[in-house]
Amino acid sequence: MAKKYPVVIDMHSHIRVPEVVEFMKDYPITATGPGTDDWYVENSRSNSSANMIQLEEKRKVVSTQPAVRIDQMDDRGVDIQIISVNFPNTCLWMEPEIGLTAARLANSGIAEFCAHKPDRLFGMAAVPLQDPDLAAAELERCVKELGFRGAWINSHVRARDIGEAQFRPFWKKAEELDVPVFVHPLNAVDFDRMKKYFLFNAIGNTHEETLAMASLIYEGIMDDFPKLKAGICHGGGYLPYYPGRVDYCWETNRGGARDAAKEKPSSYFKRFYYDSNTFDLEALGVLIRNAGVSQVMYGSDWPAIPENYFQHIEALPELSDEDRQRIVWKNAAELFKIPV
Repeated sequence: MAKKYPVVIDMHSHIRVPEVVEFMKDYPITATGPGTDDWYVENSRSNSSANMIQLEEKRKVVSTQPAVRIDQMDDRGVDIQIISVNFPNTCLWMEPEIGLTAARLANSGIAEFCAHKPDRLFGMAAVPLQDPDLAAAELERCVKELGFRGAWINSHVRARDIGEAQFRPFWKKAEELDVPVFVHPLNAVDFDRMKKYFLFNAIGNTHEETLAMASLIYEGIMDDFPKLKAGICHGGGYLPYYPGRVDYCWETNRGGARDAAKEKPSSYFKRFYYDSNTFDLEALGVLIRNAGVSQVMYGSDWPAIPENYFQHIEALPELSDEDRQRIVWKNAAELFKIPV
């Protein structure tokens, strides 16, 4: 597939940093209540932990060895990947300074991984968002000292929505640095209802992304930081596919919605950025129609999703050749400032 394009950029891929995994074992979750269950940690209380650990062990080689990652990128026709940590997250249940230590361990691991092929691997920062000032400072350090292209954050912080006022210092810094921040799901707050059938992933992930996107809209983050580059993983959750209901509630001011956001929710869709990881050809088409081709980029969620849905970009009949060029590499090259 690479022959059709100057480069193929996969903007959604993950690695595992073993040092962080070991570090986390000394800090089990002891709190109770919403947002404290987490499937990333082996010694957390979640019943899903064992299953997730088994899955991550299968991905361990490709998630920790850059030479193996490059070989697999070559096999898949991918020239460049944007790298972030997914297993584990940056320890949001820890005290802020300890969380910062975990985040810095993660960022050191990302930097070391990317240094193997610095023209093909580009990092995204992990930040301790439980302390927005520390998170802002760590983002700035990673961008200015490590050459990272932005940040990868979770969809809530201990069940607090990421658009709430306390997190504004972080969003202000991201806008100031002119780097993107992508939201990746953390376990749904209503986690107990999603433990069976892998629903915490099948439904919970996109549910979380929907709440995060709505929070950034309704809490005024998108209004007050007009140059902010915010992205939502997995095709943006559910919101871009079902605008009518949220627009109606805004127009009729249900729950004070119209007092919160300056414009109807769907008008913000073209402000966000999205990966193409919708798992569905028709859904990808809806996303592009509602958000605009300039906002969508190829993202695989490798190695969590071994299937390659790149063919959906090729198969959408309404896309022009230039549209495909934008989705496959141009949009990401511009957003992440990657020289091509």
